[in-house]
Amino acid sequence: MSQSTAIPDRSRGAVSACLLCGNGDKIRTLYALSRSILMCEICELVYAEPISGDANPHNYSESYYREGVYADYLGDRPAIHKNAARTLARLERLVQGRTLLDVGCATGFFLEAARAKGWIVRGFESSEYASEYARHELQLPVETGSICAPPPGFPIFDVVTLWDTIEHLDRPDLALTNIHGLLHPQGLLVFSTGDYGSLLRRLTGKRWRLFADPTHNFFFNEATLRRLLRQTGYEIIRITREGKWVSLSMILHQCRLPFANRIRKWLGVRGFNPALYVNLWDVVTIFARPITRLWQV
Repeated sequence: MSQSTAIPDRSRGAVSACLLCGNGDKIRTLYALSRSILMCEICELVYAEPISGDANPHNYSESYYREGVYADYLGDRPAIHKNAARTLARLERLVQGRTLLDVGCATGFFLEAARAKGWIVRGFESSEYASEYARHELQLPVETGSICAPPPGFPIFDVVTLWDTIEHLDRPDLALTNIHGLLHPQGLLVFSTGDYGSLLRRLTGKRWRLFADPTHNFFFNEATLRRLLRQTGYEIIRITREGKWVSLSMILHQCRLPFANRIRKWLGVRGFNPALYVNLWDVVTIFARPITRLWQV
């Protein structure tokens, strides 16, 4: 049964109350996992129990990308390129300019695909391992750092994307506010994240696949996303729940079925890792524009 609990302080200057409504009293525990999953009873924002003190679960070293949350992120490159082709074609219909910032760009495969299509690209990535790969292997202009504290003098972009990134941030509200200042008035913010309101989440409960990543801090539904965007100065122009191409090795790595990992490794030795189209309807993609009157203040 759920119970009331006081929300702990967030480290590194983050807030101690609900990110959306400021409530610090009416918080209940939904699931007692490795980090408790909490919900604000006022606005129904769902989030993982904040980390206290110097503890930091955000370990995005090579082990996160290989045999960690991902089976082999580098091996997912063809699938990421297939997803990028569809996304970039859509973006080119929605904006006039061709400057793009990808926040949480990992090893830069989406940026690589955009650059090949003529976009002027730049990336932010908190993982030293992934950002080093993007810079040295792909020669991409990727900064190691956080959008919550961007360096001064950053340029303005026509598009800013965050693919499965916003849920990792300690302060998604601060990130979106900072992005607002980096977007052209007619620019576009596009991001994807898990949908806590999805049927799959309701069916799987505490076993929902997006609870398994210890670096996930927030679990939004459509209502909390709308509120977050409204409070940070955006208007939503489109919401989709499309699937994406996923490598077979990633599917086998995360499915938790008996012998799945043995099968994955057996296929990997033989170089068999096709991209398959998957839609579990538990990921939402938001297209939003900055509200011009706020941008001009």
